[in-house]
Amino acid sequence: MVSSNASDGVASSDRYLTGDLRAVEIPDLSSRGDSVAIIRELFSWVESFAVDSINWYTREKVSKARWSRLLRLAAVLSFTLGTVAPVVAVGMGWSKEAIWGYGLIAAGACCVAIDKVCGFSSSWMRYVSTAISLNRQLVLYQASWPRIQVKMTQESNSQYFSEAVQEIIDFVDGFSLVMENETLAWVSEFQSHIIQLESGSVPALPTQSQR
Repeated sequence: MVSSNASDGVASSDRYLTGDLRAVEIPDLSSRGDSVAIIRELFSWVESFAVDSINWYTREKVSKARWSRLLRLAAVLSFTLGTVAPVVAVGMGWSKEAIWGYGLIAAGACCVAIDKVCGFSSSWMRYVSTAISLNRQLVLYQASWPRIQVKMTQESNSQYFSEAVQEIIDFVDGFSLVMENETLAWVSEFQSHIIQLESGSVPALPTQSQR
């Protein structure tokens, strides 16, 4: 559905390949000769914004996933070695070295705490679920374009023009709401972690049911 030719009613998705999500200016529609061209340009602009947003979430989740896996793997290894090391040390007659097991367990706890405070795992899951939700809305939006185009072409009047614009507005509203909810979830999580740090409490280790 996506094409680099805006005249086809669609748009390129390569406007913002790097950096944070940024606002985009609406194109100048005053030069368009008829309502069909205006709706086509408006549809293309909104589609491009949606594609850029989805690509941002898809791209950003990669680093979150990498850090999450690294920290969780380090935690598992530390907990395992910290449990086994004292037993092996005592069995080998190295009782004094058994204390190193506590250090390994503490290192594993630090890995879990860092992951939780920095939000690598939670951000990874949020980004994945948000990208899936946004992509679903985009596909439905793209699938509606032929119906809008045919209706506008057959009977180009003010009523159909208003209906087409309203459909685009409804899509933008629903699409933005998903992104807003994801951002609010991040803010709530970040504030919770700040309160934990200021109070000196350590994030709880995951229980068996949380794994």
